[in-house]
Amino acid sequence: MGIEFNHLYVTLDTDTLESIAQSDFINQSFCTISRDTVETDTESWSGIYLRGNYAYLELFPPGGAEGLKEGFSGIGFNTQQAGQIDSVAEKLRALGAEETFSDLQVRQTENGKVPWFHYLTLNPSEREAFAAWLMEFHQDYLDYKNIKLTPAGCFDRAAYLKTLDTSETSLFEDISEVHLELTVSEHEELALLLRAFGYHSSGVGDKTIYRCDGFTVQVSQNVAPRYRIRQVVCTMKDKPHPEKTFTFGDNAKLKVGRELAIWQFG
Repeated sequence: MGIEFNHLYVTLDTDTLESIAQSDFINQSFCTISRDTVETDTESWSGIYLRGNYAYLELFPPGGAEGLKEGFSGIGFNTQQAGQIDSVAEKLRALGAEETFSDLQVRQTENGKVPWFHYLTLNPSEREAFAAWLMEFHQDYLDYKNIKLTPAGCFDRAAYLKTLDTSETSLFEDISEVHLELTVSEHEELALLLRAFGYHSSGVGDKTIYRCDGFTVQVSQNVAPRYRIRQVVCTMKDKPHPEKTFTFGDNAKLKVGRELAIWQFG
């Protein structure tokens, strides 16, 4: 029981984003898709959401949240049990992190403000081209959404997504692998976080591979990457599937084949 992948976001040009949002295959077969605006006590963001059974993709237009530019991306992880975020903060300090940033997100709901999740990151509060963070969901929000913990007392990603009307018949199940292109400093920060999360690393050519509990993060370094998240590997239900490639605008493709669906961005 530890840290698990939760979701990611990618900022796409408007034409590519709308092509995905209007795709018959995405809407009718691949996943539950919605346009949402989320408001907290300090900010708001608007985008489209592609939801599977255990994970989801947030796709934003430039300006969908303050400071977002095309190619800006982020990846979020969550604790499984209360208190683990404090343990990770201690590990980061032991690993030499000079400074960590943490806060509580409070969500605006129809019933007023509800504590949503605590978060921990190495990035400062201003918008970065790449962000990585850890979330620990607040019990008040889980109670508000009537989200039950697992029998072992762990946060249940599937139960959380069910409250967002995830379709039982869509193909998209989970995300198993993410390929990133990062600057040296971005990679160093992510590597520190992943070590604190319990990931093990190995080098393959000019790439670094991080693995933990069946989830993989692959990082290539680039002096000036245009898109930070380049590839997202999704597992699918009701497999196998015939191979087919869908192109969306200039900056997104989805390759569906047998047991996996692979997004490519940029």
